[in-house]
Amino acid sequence: MTIAADPAVQTELDAPLRSFAAEYPYVPESAALARWLVDATLAGWELFDLIDSAVLVASELVTNAIKTACCRKLGLSIQRLGESTVRITVSDGSCSLPVLVDAGLPAGPDHVPLRGRGLLVVNRLADRWGVNLYACGKDVWAELRLRPQSRAR
Repeated sequence: MTIAADPAVQTELDAPLRSFAAEYPYVPESAALARWLVDATLAGWELFDLIDSAVLVASELVTNAIKTACCRKLGLSIQRLGESTVRITVSDGSCSLPVLVDAGLPAGPDHVPLRGRGLLVVNRLADRWGVNLYACGKDVWAELRLRPQSRAR
């Protein structure tokens, strides 16, 4: 089952031009390792304009997976899809779906939700994101695309 934040743009993905994958334990330090891996991978692919957003997206997705702590390892994959698109996927053994909180719900004294802002960040930075749900786990993925002015550099 696939759930996407923008189902109108569901397409079959071409085979990735390049990809990299790693497994991490369910510990907070794994988010830092994921940030480093995404940074190094995108720099190697010379996709410098995507690094900041991709690092933040990966960190949020890994942090969400760590909260489930249901298996021994979580997976992170980075795929380059075509010349201008990167897909970051975090796999975990939980079947619970991630929840995009309503940004308008006041929670703290500054009216900002105290928890659950990670997917708001992903939703804002990614061109599209979604969930592939399996019998024993899920993949949460996000795609980021270079803007035309970035590709011209």
